[in-house]
Amino acid sequence: MYSLFYDVYHNFTYTFISLFSILNPIGMSAVFLAMTQNYPAQQRRQMAWRVALYGAVLLTTVFFLGSYILNFFGISMASLQIAGGLLIFATAWQMLNAPATPNEQEAISSVEQSSNDITFFPLTMPITAGAGAMAVTVALAANINLDADQNNLVSYLGATLGIIAVFILVGICYALADRIFLKLGKTGTNVVTRLTAFILLAISVGIVWSGLRTLILSLH
Repeated sequence: MYSLFYDVYHNFTYTFISLFSILNPIGMSAVFLAMTQNYPAQQRRQMAWRVALYGAVLLTTVFFLGSYILNFFGISMASLQIAGGLLIFATAWQMLNAPATPNEQEAISSVEQSSNDITFFPLTMPITAGAGAMAVTVALAANINLDADQNNLVSYLGATLGIIAVFILVGICYALADRIFLKLGKTGTNVVTRLTAFILLAISVGIVWSGLRTLILSLH
């Protein structure tokens, strides 16, 4: 019984810490706020929890089926990293060059006229659960499969709970993003948004380079 509890606890903690470090829900709440600032507060909070739900479902699916799906389509993890990194770069570049303070009437008009739901793309994927998160998730699943000392069923349970827990935290941070940055004011929020977008650009370059390096090394 103790061994089973330890396996659940170990995989829960390991998964939670691994994904928390790459999802960075506190820092990424600035990105979420920047991309949803034209939406009413209530709708933004609903979108926050939908992002959390979609992200949890996405990474849980990747956790159980990711390696099989990639092998079936002949897609390498390096290719996934490059594609995800380019998408993140495009989104971050758009944020970096967006107007600092959009006109209120224009904001309301854009919400009324927009028929596109950005909750899944790009907010969930690749902004929140991008190539890096998927790569980590697939690696976690592979680590469990390769560890003969663990009970796979119990280990999968612990890891799944870890994925759910980290996305609950994502939902909380995203839903409270406006309150988190309220004290900063418009100027402070714009500074944090631009800084976060710049960091996101750097992260995207790192992800793309990691994928390219893997592909280059595989040629030798």
